[in-house]
Amino acid sequence: MIIRWICEKCNKKWIYPVEKCVYCKGGISKQKGAKIKVVGITKVSIPSPMHPVIPYNIILLQDEHGNRMPKKTMKDYKIGDDYTEQKAKSNDAVAIVKTKYDTYEAIKEAVGLVNGIGLGETDKILIKPSIVIAAYPYQAVNTNPDFLNALLLVLFEHGIKKENVIVAEQALIGSDAADAASKSGIIEICKKNGVEFADISKGPFEEVKAEGYAFNVFKEALSRKIINSPIMKTNFQIGISGAMENISRLVDEKTQRKMYFDDIDNTLPKLAKALPEVFTIADATNGMQGQGPLALGEPAFLNLVLASRNAANLDIAFTEVAMLQLPSYINYSYPNTNLKNIEIVGGEIDALRYPIKAASPHETAHPDIKVIDGKACPACLNLLYNLTSRLVGLRGDEINIVTGSVLSEDMLKGKSRLVALGECAMNKLKELNVEPIASIDERIDVIEQLVLLKKLLTTKGEPRITPVDRVKSKMKKLLSRVVR
Repeated sequence: MIIRWICEKCNKKWIYPVEKCVYCKGGISKQKGAKIKVVGITKVSIPSPMHPVIPYNIILLQDEHGNRMPKKTMKDYKIGDDYTEQKAKSNDAVAIVKTKYDTYEAIKEAVGLVNGIGLGETDKILIKPSIVIAAYPYQAVNTNPDFLNALLLVLFEHGIKKENVIVAEQALIGSDAADAASKSGIIEICKKNGVEFADISKGPFEEVKAEGYAFNVFKEALSRKIINSPIMKTNFQIGISGAMENISRLVDEKTQRKMYFDDIDNTLPKLAKALPEVFTIADATNGMQGQGPLALGEPAFLNLVLASRNAANLDIAFTEVAMLQLPSYINYSYPNTNLKNIEIVGGEIDALRYPIKAASPHETAHPDIKVIDGKACPACLNLLYNLTSRLVGLRGDEINIVTGSVLSEDMLKGKSRLVALGECAMNKLKELNVEPIASIDERIDVIEQLVLLKKLLTTKGEPRITPVDRVKSKMKKLLSRVVR
């Protein structure tokens, strides 16, 4: 599809959205071309950082209105050929659509390529975006509010009533969902469109079992059709945060902790099987690369929308486009699934390939604080991020923070100055007969945690929290309340 914005008075055209003609102040209408032909071809045989796979073709497309647009493709065309995109033939296909200015049209196209969501006008919908911490939209930590707005407009156009839609999410354990949704711009979009925002952490929940594993699932998710709407990001723990990871916050805090304790790579696929059918429309209009999934990562500027009924297939397609390693939860639980077995519609994987920066499994916000991650739960992940971020600028002797319960002797071999963070890591190190230089309990006051970590960083002894530190901690808490 080729889109232009046309002035209804003077007929001037723009390739990007405008609200009013700058020449005659006339109204603007959207012109969409559907009958497209190839009118030019160039073959490229030299790779570049953004186009590493060669050879490829740049074809010039023209619609019935005379509008033209270049497109990258690996297929061979002849001048005069019709250009069409075929719809999916299988139920587990993945649609990938390139977008630049019009996310609304990209979502409609992606959904259409996989033969629609399958919604009736009376269906009740739960949209599950990704809103993990309080961060601005430009940081690419959470689902973009413009993406959510476009998705809601697509649903309303389909006949879905506003009162039948809720947007539901919970932040990482230790963060507030309302604060995160407000700063990310999601609350504003919900109010603008007249839909309810629900904090999943407040429940109620209902137990559901799959493969002998029990999950306490948000009750609304069991009685509504779920539209999974994650932002696609790198994740230093599990490779990527995408369609599969986003559904992990449909369960209560206790279940989340247990899933990570029992190895999230094994429990996440079980949760996917426990839930009713989930349709994923993923936000990669920006996306995150580098040290995700929190604010240490950086925007990737991918300009993509992905859609599928199969969350695992969508994650596989994303890793192929971004040229990242497959996550372990795919290798463990879907060993026979690879790109060759997945139907891709819309964009071509090879034409879209663009290498983004992968997350390092050992880096934190602080250059002198490394992490040995044993699949820490979201609470410890959030704590690790907050503590290390607040000590940036204070240099010291390198320490290794150990988190989670999925640890082995090989992971700890050759590592010095180990610090256990959280009860799971403390118990696992004890089981492995490994003595850390200190332990930071996740249940003690955050200022005491910060003081202890600061002492560990700047001294070589065996720091501990003194009565003086506890008095200082209480004074700081009192002062913070006065300031508020």
